[in-house]
Formats: sequence, C-alpha cells, structure tokens
Amino acid sequence: MKPCLIPVLIVCCTLGVRAAGPMNVLFIALDDLNNYPAMMGNYPGVKTPHMDAFAKSALRFDRAYSPGTMCNPSRLAILSGIAPYRSGVYENGHPWERNPLFDSVRTIPQLFRESGFHTMTSGKIFHGHPSKPRLKLMWDDADGGAGRFAPAAKPNPIPDSVKKPGLFSYGSVEEERVSDFRLLDFARKRMAAKYDKPFFYAHGIRYPHNPWTVPQRFLDLYPEDSLRFPPPGYREGDLDDMPAVAKDYAAYPVNRAALEKAGHWKPVVRHYLASVSAADECFGEVIKALDRSEHGDNTIVVVWADHGFHMGEKDHFAKYGLWEQTTNVLFMIRVPGLTQAGGVSKRTVSLQDIYPTLIELAGLEAPGHPIDGRSLVPLLKNPQADWPYPALTTHHHNDYAVRSEDWRYIRYHDGSEELYDHRKDPGEFTNLAGDPRFADVKRDLAKRFPDKSVEPMKGKKARD
Repeated sequence: MKPCLIPVLIVCCTLGVRAAGPMNVLFIALDDLNNYPAMMGNYPGVKTPHMDAFAKSALRFDRAYSPGTMCNPSRLAILSGIAPYRSGVYENGHPWERNPLFDSVRTIPQLFRESGFHTMTSGKIFHGHPSKPRLKLMWDDADGGAGRFAPAAKPNPIPDSVKKPGLFSYGSVEEERVSDFRLLDFARKRMAAKYDKPFFYAHGIRYPHNPWTVPQRFLDLYPEDSLRFPPPGYREGDLDDMPAVAKDYAAYPVNRAALEKAGHWKPVVRHYLASVSAADECFGEVIKALDRSEHGDNTIVVVWADHGFHMGEKDHFAKYGLWEQTTNVLFMIRVPGLTQAGGVSKRTVSLQDIYPTLIELAGLEAPGHPIDGRSLVPLLKNPQADWPYPALTTHHHNDYAVRSEDWRYIRYHDGSEELYDHRKDPGEFTNLAGDPRFADVKRDLAKRFPDKSVEPMKGKKARD
C-alpha cells in the first residue's frame, strides 16, 4: 500500500459547510473501547445513552478499523498519518520520538497550531507523555495533563493463580478519585470560553481501559444475574482451526479457562461493561458542554476509539490480535451543515483516514510528509458512495489483517493465515484460509498488504 500524499486543499466553501471562516474541531478519543456500544448492536443490554444520542446527530461508521492493535502504534498512526509498518512502532514501549522519521512529521495538533488554530488538550491522546519540546509544538494549552487510569483495586480480587498483567483487576471506586471525571471541568471551562481564533481541542477518556474500577452507580446498571453471558461473540473451540501463531496471541496475557475456573470471568465482563457506561457518561458531559456553548453550531466533532478489546472472545482478554473484536471500533463524525444527522455508513474505513479528512474539512495545507489514508469527505457527503478501499491493521512486524466489507484476511509473519466470510460468519468462527475455493479472494485481498515494512524500533514490550 502506497502512502497517499495529500495535496493543498482549501475547501470550506465547496463543501457547503460554512463560508464565514474555519470551524473549530473537538477531537474525542476513548481507550480500549470495543464494539459493544449499544448502537453497534454487539452486546445486548449495554447502556450507552450519550453515545447513542450523539449518533443521532452525527454520521456513524459501523465498519471502522484501527490501524494498530495497541495504544501507542494505533494512536501514533492516527495522529501522525504514518502507518505502523512505515514507522516501525508496533509496541506500546516503542519510543517514537527517538525515531528520526518523526523529526519531519507534523502531527494533527501541530498542523492545526501552525495553521492558526488555538490548540488545547486534556486526558489521554498520545500513549505516554510526549517530550516538552514536542508538547510546545502541538499545544497552546495543555492544562489538565494526560490524566491517569482509574485506581487499581487493592487487593486485586483476581488471585495470583491466574496469570495476568498488573492493571488487570476490577472493583468499585469513589468518583472523585477518577481522573476522567476530574478532567471534565477542563472541558466545561474550555467550551464556555470565548476565542479570537478557531480552536482544536483534543479530549481523551481513559475508560474503559483497565483496571475496571468504577463508581458503584455504574455497576448497579449491570446486576450480575442479568448479564448476557458468556459474551455473544464467544464460542467454545473457536481456536481449533486457527494457526499456532494465532493461538499464541490469543493466550496472551490471560488464560480464559484459568480465569473462568477461578470464578472471575463474569465479574470481569460486568466491570468492563460498567466502565463502558462510565466512559459514555464522560463523553456525554463533554458533548453537553459543547452543545450548550456558543461553539456548538460551528464545531466539527470527531469521536474514535483507539482499538477494541476482547472479553473472552477467541479465549482472549486483551487487544493484541487481528480479529474483529480488537480492530472494529466506534467512529463518528459530526460536521455542521454537511453530515446527515443519524446517518450510518456501512463502508469499510480506517482511523488512518482521520488526518486527511481533517485537512480537507478545515481547509489546511498538506503537512509536507506522505500520509497514509484518504479523506472521508466523499462519505460524509454520501455515506453509501462507492468506496473500494479495504482497511489495513498492523499487529507486530509483518502481521496484518485486511478487512473489506465482506471479508477479513489475516496473514502472520510466518505465512500462516485466517480468512473469514463476514456475510455468513460475522463472529469469525470458521477459518476458510485453507479452502482452495477462496484462493482468488485471498489473492485479491493480499494486494492490500504493504510491499515492505520497517523493522521494529528498539524498546521494551510494554503492552498495557
């Protein structure tokens, strides 16, 4: 796949958005949110009223996919426009600022700042903390910081007999101890303020990332005896027809059978759902602050989750895989005067497309470096327009998935494969990769794999 160099575009008038001047941008990121939100219809009984309400005013992309399977590579790809296979950033522990490639790359907030926007941030946008020089290039106002994950449960209710990462725990916590709720004050003040130039405001919500410790009122939404369990996407023996590399990925970092035997699978699901509802409320408060302000009718809103998360589907409890549950994410855009309220696009898109879309919507000049992805403005105008572009997701070096509207094709670094027909098998239960009848399907989808990829950066394999 060749990078797409975005040309200089000045398009505010031609889009029919507003000719009076550039619009503001509210850029909302959610962490580890899978495709469970109610409007996506993948887990009955999930309570996300604020996301549902916003979807009625925006365009939702039901087939949106993350460029990476972990926070750092996925977020960096979105914010820089550089896909993981071109940057060598495949792990959370890869220190991207040490990569000379990024010395000449302007991230989304940097481009907006240099284009005359007032840029602001709060909560988690990048994975980790960019250096002070980088922060100064991107943000006029970074008050509030990146926030923190919810406090870990102490002691962890999951026993040591279950192998797990440090943040893999659940429990209840007082609301005032959760930074996602504290950071809402920054969003409210910023939305209520007046500005002498357009703004770009990025607000990150850490829920539903683990630890799944949430205020009790969100747990009360999900009485344990009322849960749909196991998750609808789980099937016993699902790994039987998968290659060894896939089974290894599925087993990391938690063993489902061990978690179930210890009696903690269902509580984990319950607390994850409660964390989704907590994220939904935080999201709703940010949108409410915007819509009550003078900026509501002149602000583009982009909402995205960095990647998904498994709750036992494919015996997996994480985001480190190339399946639908990891890669299919919530993605919505609202552009006053352009997007159809309550619209839904079934076209397959990538979060890699956000950067070029914002360039076109805001009428910015190209950043001067190649960008992977393409502008979604044609789909914002007509959600059902032709869009023959499958989405690519990178896991580790030379691990890829291509998702078209009908198919998912995975090829691992050792050449092993998975192929799923989403018309008949949306749960990805039957691997068709070895069936010769589908050789042409694989051959066509394989054209979307990169011709070459960059070796991984040196860095620790920090995966939380």
